[in-house]
Amino acid sequence: MFDKIRRKATRAVKRAVGDKVEDEAEKQVKKTISKHEDEVKKHTFRGMVSDEKTIKGEMITDFDKFKSNWEKDAKDPAQSVFYLLMAAYNYCSKDKKIGEAMATVVLSKKHNNDAPGSLSGLKFGKTNKYLFDQMLEDENIAKSYLGADYEEEYKFNENKLKMQFMGVVPETDKNVKAIIQSSGKDFPTPVTLAKNKHGQWKVTEFSSIATGCKTIASIEEDF
Repeated sequence: MFDKIRRKATRAVKRAVGDKVEDEAEKQVKKTISKHEDEVKKHTFRGMVSDEKTIKGEMITDFDKFKSNWEKDAKDPAQSVFYLLMAAYNYCSKDKKIGEAMATVVLSKKHNNDAPGSLSGLKFGKTNKYLFDQMLEDENIAKSYLGADYEEEYKFNENKLKMQFMGVVPETDKNVKAIIQSSGKDFPTPVTLAKNKHGQWKVTEFSSIATGCKTIASIEEDF
Protein backbone atom coordinates (compact mmCIF):
# COMPACT_ATOMS: atom_id res chain seq x y z
CA MET A 1 0.00 0.00 0.00
CA PHE A 2 2.79 2.39 0.95
CA ASP A 3 4.62 1.48 -2.26
CA LYS A 4 1.57 2.45 -4.27
CA ILE A 5 1.29 5.76 -2.43
CA ARG A 6 5.02 6.35 -2.90
CA ARG A 7 4.75 5.68 -6.65
CA LYS A 8 1.83 8.11 -6.98
CA ALA A 9 3.71 10.73 -5.00
CA THR A 10 6.81 10.20 -7.14
CA ARG A 11 4.82 10.61 -10.36
CA ALA A 12 3.20 13.76 -8.99
CA VAL A 13 6.58 15.20 -8.09
CA LYS A 14 7.97 14.33 -11.53
CA ARG A 15 5.01 16.00 -13.20
CA ALA A 16 5.46 19.09 -11.07
CA VAL A 17 9.18 19.16 -11.76
CA GLY A 18 8.52 18.58 -15.45
CA ASP A 19 6.12 21.51 -15.56
CA LYS A 20 8.67 23.67 -13.79
CA VAL A 21 11.38 22.59 -16.23
CA GLU A 22 9.12 23.39 -19.18
CA ASP A 23 8.19 26.74 -17.66
CA GLU A 24 11.83 27.52 -17.03
CA ALA A 25 12.76 26.47 -20.57
CA GLU A 26 10.05 28.73 -21.97
CA LYS A 27 11.31 31.60 -19.83
CA GLN A 28 14.85 31.04 -21.07
CA VAL A 29 13.68 31.00 -24.70
CA LYS A 30 11.76 34.24 -24.20
CA LYS A 31 14.76 35.75 -22.44
CA THR A 32 17.06 34.75 -25.30
CA ILE A 33 14.67 36.18 -27.91
CA SER A 34 14.29 39.38 -25.91
CA LYS A 35 18.06 39.70 -25.59
CA HIS A 36 18.46 39.18 -29.33
CA GLU A 37 15.81 41.80 -30.06
CA ASP A 38 17.54 44.27 -27.76
CA GLU A 39 20.89 43.63 -29.42
CA VAL A 40 19.40 44.15 -32.88
CA LYS A 41 17.73 47.37 -31.77
CA LYS A 42 20.92 48.63 -30.12
CA HIS A 43 22.87 47.89 -33.27
CA THR A 44 20.29 49.54 -35.51
CA PHE A 45 19.82 52.58 -33.29
CA ARG A 46 23.41 53.16 -32.21
CA GLY A 47 24.02 56.88 -32.63
CA MET A 48 20.54 57.51 -33.99
CA VAL A 49 19.17 61.04 -33.90
CA SER A 50 15.47 60.57 -33.19
CA ASP A 51 13.14 62.35 -35.60
CA GLU A 52 9.91 60.38 -35.45
CA LYS A 53 7.38 61.49 -38.03
CA THR A 54 4.88 60.15 -40.52
CA ILE A 55 5.60 60.95 -44.15
CA LYS A 56 2.29 61.25 -46.01
CA GLY A 57 1.31 61.55 -49.64
CA GLU A 58 -0.54 60.07 -52.59
CA MET A 59 0.71 57.42 -54.97
CA ILE A 60 2.31 58.82 -58.12
CA THR A 61 2.17 56.66 -61.25
CA ASP A 62 3.35 59.20 -63.82
CA PHE A 63 7.13 59.29 -64.28
CA ASP A 64 7.49 63.01 -65.04
CA LYS A 65 5.41 63.99 -62.02
CA PHE A 66 7.36 61.56 -59.85
CA LYS A 67 10.71 62.99 -60.96
CA SER A 68 9.73 66.64 -60.56
CA ASN A 69 8.17 66.04 -57.14
CA TRP A 70 11.20 64.10 -55.91
CA GLU A 71 13.53 66.87 -57.07
CA LYS A 72 11.55 69.32 -54.91
CA ASP A 73 11.66 67.04 -51.86
CA ALA A 74 15.11 65.46 -52.26
CA LYS A 75 16.81 67.63 -49.66
CA ASP A 76 15.15 65.49 -46.98
CA PRO A 77 16.50 61.90 -46.71
CA ALA A 78 13.15 60.71 -45.33
CA GLN A 79 11.43 61.90 -48.50
CA SER A 80 13.94 60.10 -50.73
CA VAL A 81 13.20 56.83 -48.93
CA PHE A 82 9.47 57.53 -49.33
CA TYR A 83 9.88 58.04 -53.09
CA LEU A 84 11.94 54.85 -53.38
CA LEU A 85 9.09 52.92 -51.79
CA MET A 86 6.60 54.51 -54.20
CA ALA A 87 8.84 53.39 -57.06
CA ALA A 88 8.95 49.88 -55.57
CA TYR A 89 5.15 49.79 -55.39
CA ASN A 90 4.89 50.84 -59.04
CA TYR A 91 7.44 48.20 -60.00
CA CYS A 92 5.65 45.43 -58.10
CA SER A 93 1.99 46.34 -58.58
CA LYS A 94 1.62 48.73 -61.54
CA ASP A 95 4.19 48.92 -64.33
CA LYS A 96 7.68 47.44 -64.03
CA LYS A 97 9.26 49.75 -66.61
CA ILE A 98 7.89 52.91 -65.03
CA GLY A 99 8.72 51.64 -61.55
CA GLU A 100 12.29 50.90 -62.58
CA ALA A 101 12.70 54.33 -64.19
CA MET A 102 11.35 55.98 -61.04
CA ALA A 103 13.67 54.01 -58.79
CA THR A 104 16.76 54.86 -60.83
CA VAL A 105 16.02 58.55 -60.24
CA VAL A 106 16.26 58.06 -56.47
CA LEU A 107 19.03 55.44 -56.40
CA SER A 108 22.71 56.25 -56.72
CA LYS A 109 23.88 56.11 -60.34
CA LYS A 110 26.79 53.93 -59.24
CA HIS A 111 24.57 50.86 -59.09
CA ASN A 112 22.61 51.54 -62.29
CA ASN A 113 23.47 51.24 -65.97
CA ASP A 114 22.86 53.53 -68.93
CA ALA A 115 19.70 52.73 -70.89
CA PRO A 116 18.81 55.22 -73.67
CA GLY A 117 15.31 53.74 -74.05
CA SER A 118 14.40 54.23 -70.39
CA LEU A 119 12.38 57.22 -69.21
CA SER A 120 15.23 58.09 -66.83
CA GLY A 121 18.02 57.07 -69.19
CA LEU A 122 19.04 54.40 -66.69
CA LYS A 123 18.21 50.82 -65.78
CA PHE A 124 18.94 48.68 -62.74
CA GLY A 125 22.39 47.28 -62.20
CA LYS A 126 22.60 43.62 -61.17
CA THR A 127 22.22 44.20 -57.41
CA ASN A 128 19.33 46.65 -57.66
CA LYS A 129 17.47 44.37 -60.08
CA TYR A 130 17.88 41.42 -57.73
CA LEU A 131 16.53 43.38 -54.76
CA PHE A 132 13.54 44.76 -56.67
CA ASP A 133 12.75 41.31 -58.01
CA GLN A 134 12.78 40.06 -54.41
CA MET A 135 10.08 42.63 -53.63
CA LEU A 136 8.22 41.66 -56.79
CA GLU A 137 7.69 38.20 -55.31
CA ASP A 138 5.65 39.71 -52.48
CA GLU A 139 3.94 43.03 -53.22
CA ASN A 140 3.07 43.37 -49.53
CA ILE A 141 6.70 44.28 -48.77
CA ALA A 142 6.47 47.73 -50.36
CA LYS A 143 2.89 48.20 -49.17
CA SER A 144 3.85 47.41 -45.58
CA TYR A 145 6.02 50.55 -45.50
CA LEU A 146 3.38 52.78 -47.09
CA GLY A 147 0.44 52.37 -44.74
CA ALA A 148 -0.83 48.85 -45.45
CA ASP A 149 -1.65 47.29 -42.08
CA TYR A 150 -0.48 43.75 -41.35
CA GLU A 151 -3.35 43.23 -38.90
CA GLU A 152 -5.82 44.14 -41.64
CA GLU A 153 -4.17 41.82 -44.18
CA TYR A 154 -2.28 44.66 -45.85
CA LYS A 155 -5.34 46.56 -47.04
CA PHE A 156 -3.97 49.51 -48.93
CA ASN A 157 -5.18 52.98 -49.91
CA GLU A 158 -3.09 54.55 -52.67
CA ASN A 159 -4.48 57.98 -51.82
CA LYS A 160 -3.34 57.83 -48.20
CA LEU A 161 0.29 56.74 -48.14
CA LYS A 162 1.96 56.78 -44.72
CA MET A 163 5.60 55.94 -44.00
CA GLN A 164 6.80 55.69 -40.40
CA PHE A 165 10.16 57.44 -40.13
CA MET A 166 12.09 57.05 -36.87
CA GLY A 167 15.29 59.02 -37.35
CA VAL A 168 18.77 58.94 -38.84
CA VAL A 169 22.19 57.64 -37.87
CA PRO A 170 24.66 60.26 -39.14
CA GLU A 171 27.79 58.67 -40.61
CA THR A 172 29.36 61.76 -42.20
CA ASP A 173 27.98 65.16 -43.21
CA LYS A 174 27.00 63.60 -46.55
CA ASN A 175 26.09 60.07 -45.48
CA VAL A 176 23.26 58.90 -43.22
CA LYS A 177 21.39 55.76 -42.36
CA ALA A 178 17.63 56.41 -42.25
CA ILE A 179 15.52 54.21 -39.98
CA ILE A 180 11.96 53.33 -41.02
CA GLN A 181 9.36 50.85 -39.78
CA SER A 182 7.25 48.33 -41.68
CA SER A 183 3.89 47.14 -40.35
CA GLY A 184 4.87 43.62 -41.40
CA LYS A 185 8.31 43.34 -39.80
CA ASP A 186 9.32 43.09 -36.16
CA PHE A 187 12.39 45.27 -36.38
CA PRO A 188 13.06 48.72 -37.87
CA THR A 189 14.67 48.91 -41.31
CA PRO A 190 17.89 50.81 -42.09
CA VAL A 191 18.32 52.54 -45.46
CA THR A 192 21.63 54.19 -46.38
CA LEU A 193 21.70 57.48 -48.29
CA ALA A 194 24.33 59.89 -49.59
CA LYS A 195 24.03 63.56 -50.56
CA ASN A 196 25.15 64.40 -54.11
CA LYS A 197 26.62 67.66 -55.42
CA HIS A 198 23.11 69.03 -55.99
CA GLY A 199 22.19 68.57 -52.33
CA GLN A 200 19.87 65.66 -53.17
CA TRP A 201 19.76 62.60 -50.95
CA LYS A 202 20.10 59.42 -52.99
CA VAL A 203 19.65 55.88 -51.73
CA THR A 204 22.85 53.83 -51.85
CA GLU A 205 21.83 50.70 -49.91
CA PHE A 206 18.35 49.30 -49.24
CA SER A 207 18.71 45.52 -49.00
CA SER A 208 16.86 45.39 -45.64
CA ILE A 209 13.72 46.73 -47.32
CA ALA A 210 13.67 43.77 -49.70
CA THR A 211 13.50 41.15 -46.93
CA GLY A 212 10.21 39.31 -46.50
CA CYS A 213 7.34 40.50 -44.32
CA LYS A 214 4.77 38.59 -42.30
CA THR A 215 2.31 36.41 -44.18
CA ILE A 216 -1.30 37.56 -43.87
CA ALA A 217 -3.38 35.56 -41.40
CA SER A 218 -5.82 34.13 -43.96
CA ILE A 219 -2.92 32.48 -45.79
CA GLU A 220 -0.91 31.56 -42.69
CA GLU A 221 -3.86 29.67 -41.20
CA ASP A 222 -4.91 27.92 -44.43
CA PHE A 223 -3.42 24.44 -43.92
